[in-house]
Amino acid sequence: MATKAELKERLVKGHVITEQDVQDLIDVAGEQGPEGPQGEQGPRGEKGNKGAVGEQGPAGADGEDGFPTETQWNELIARVDTLEGNTEGE
Repeated sequence: MATKAELKERLVKGHVITEQDVQDLIDVAGEQGPEGPQGEQGPRGEKGNKGAVGEQGPAGADGEDGFPTETQWNELIARVDTLEGNTEGE
């Protein structure tokens, strides 16, 4: 196994790192220390692309027939008459 100084000298001279070199560095380095503290929150990233269109949902339940009540009908006729300028008795 190469020493740390020997590995450093080879790397400075342009030696291509091999798998064995990496293993030697790990062995020379010793045991891994404890995990460090949590770093600060980074900046917010850019907004992502819009996702794909989802599947169509199930059909809704049938509604009521939709006819207005008599009161609603009379109010509607009164509005139309007002807009058209109609007056009773013409």
